[in-house]
Amino acid sequence: SATESKPNTVDHFHFWTERNVILKPFDVIVVDQIKDSITFAVVQEINHVTDTPSFLSSYVGSDFGDLDVDTFTDRLGFNFIKAVVTGNNKGIFNPVIDGKKVRLASSDEVRQAYGLDEIRNPVCAGYFEMYEEIDEKQKVIVPVHLDRRDLIGPEAAHMNIAGISGLATKTSYVTFLIKNLQDYYLKNEDKDQVSYIVFNVKGQDLLHLDQPSSDKNFTKQKNIYETLELSSTPLENVNYFYPY
Repeated sequence: SATESKPNTVDHFHFWTERNVILKPFDVIVVDQIKDSITFAVVQEINHVTDTPSFLSSYVGSDFGDLDVDTFTDRLGFNFIKAVVTGNNKGIFNPVIDGKKVRLASSDEVRQAYGLDEIRNPVCAGYFEMYEEIDEKQKVIVPVHLDRRDLIGPEAAHMNIAGISGLATKTSYVTFLIKNLQDYYLKNEDKDQVSYIVFNVKGQDLLHLDQPSSDKNFTKQKNIYETLELSSTPLENVNYFYPY
């Protein structure tokens, strides 16, 4: 929907939805564009508007603020959303035309929208879910890949992981990531190899890297490992060096 006061631009556009459609900020949506192309956009603002001319009218219409009053007629209202354009699959950046249909994106389209399909030397670094609040059938799982050469060199070899101290989430994530890297080099005949030196400073945390997890939450998460085509086995070829 493009209006006189809120026109669509090359950077953003507006569209309306049914009241029961649950979208979140940063959800990806897709709209048909000219020359059989599609434009990707990310939800930025979610608004609800009615035909009430002012807040004072709303207050008076509720019998001057009576929370228990029953109104005779429902206000005409709907949700409209502002979406920020992230790209177009054919490089077309004309404003989205009024009346075009907006739809939810598939997993592959979400990856295109975020540029995840252009990652060279990919290794799985995790995933995110989208549209899970709308419907289980609509939910998409999007794998997130990083360039393994940016993690282990020779070009870069650096990564920052942020999080609250003491919850072992950063430690667990590092373990997850190096396991995926090890699996890649075990499966593929690559001229490069990878090894890790791990300094254990957390009690028993890192002294069981070659043992299967007995955590009940991990057992529940095995389905997502299958979806991401990852191994759920522990690290292999692990040696421990204990101080005297």
